[in-house]
Amino acid sequence: MERIFKLCNGDRLTCTEQAAVFQFSGPRMVLSTGASGGGMRDDLTAAFNYCDCGMAGVCQPMQGNNLWEHQRAVARRLGLDPDHTTGLDTAANLDNMVVITKRWEDLQITAAVSGGADVNALCAGDPAFLTEADGAPTSVPPGTINIFLITDRPLAPGAMAELMLTATEAKTAVLRDLMQGSSISRELATGTGTDGMVIICGTGQEGMLLNAGKHFKFGELAAQAVREAVTEALFRQTGFCAQEQHTVLRRLHRFGITADTLSAYCLARRPGQDAAIARTIKKLDQDAFLVGAVVLYVHLEDQRRAGMLTELEAGDWGEHLLRQVQQHYRCDLPLLQEAALMDKLEHFLCQLLMSNLLEQERLYPNQPPI
Repeated sequence: MERIFKLCNGDRLTCTEQAAVFQFSGPRMVLSTGASGGGMRDDLTAAFNYCDCGMAGVCQPMQGNNLWEHQRAVARRLGLDPDHTTGLDTAANLDNMVVITKRWEDLQITAAVSGGADVNALCAGDPAFLTEADGAPTSVPPGTINIFLITDRPLAPGAMAELMLTATEAKTAVLRDLMQGSSISRELATGTGTDGMVIICGTGQEGMLLNAGKHFKFGELAAQAVREAVTEALFRQTGFCAQEQHTVLRRLHRFGITADTLSAYCLARRPGQDAAIARTIKKLDQDAFLVGAVVLYVHLEDQRRAGMLTELEAGDWGEHLLRQVQQHYRCDLPLLQEAALMDKLEHFLCQLLMSNLLEQERLYPNQPPI
């Protein structure tokens, strides 16, 4: 599918499943994180967002020894001049790219965003495992939020850098609002490991903006456009949204508590009951009361790790929540003592699953568990 947009500065954006190409209609100042054409440039004629996935959604090898060579090869493939083009790479289907424009009086800005954060979400400061060596390819996991910001107004160089800060904070706000966890740590994600950004603005001195921060209307418009576009792009690509996060296991994944860990505990005590255990996990995973209790419990752990609650305070309130769950389900389950907060929760959930399975067997001894 080909989609064509006339952007707020008169430029043309052509989107297909494979590529989104920004063709400049005049001189532009550009600030880009791209390997090719990156940094501050005033001599570019185009920018692109390129999907590196091929058949069956499998990411293809880089065209060259490094990302710089790869992006120059992509530019040539798209019919662009690699010396005057900047670009970003993604694994997202660019049919899912979202274009949002915000306006106020004589200010206008467009955010064009593609994104996926389900497998490569990270928190700044998470352990990193890659280093660069000259001439050696460096592969990275798929999962990227790429943001293109376009305005007709000239921006001072400092304002362009400030706009990048504002947009990054807006992206992170979306991930924090949706409680997206890091894929490798217990932290909440601040982005993905491969996010990129390109800012495209006008040239000259007339109408130049010196500020793009949160105190200024232009910064507000940019942040609103980014938040809306990132939210919609993540939903289009992977279905990621508030409703998808409304489950026990989605909230616990960053702590290593998964359907597999819970199932393994139950199978060790009920061998051969795979189907019954899976059904019971699915039922409890979506139970509204349990979701609410787990959300509150996880917040206690986040506050404890941040030093906002003491071990004793978090432990007392955690035990109070677990006793509320006991009361709701009318079951007397043992609570671990002298254990870490999340270990207590995992043990409790295992006991709750076993209690549910045993009650099914008691009530329906001659029927498959429901």
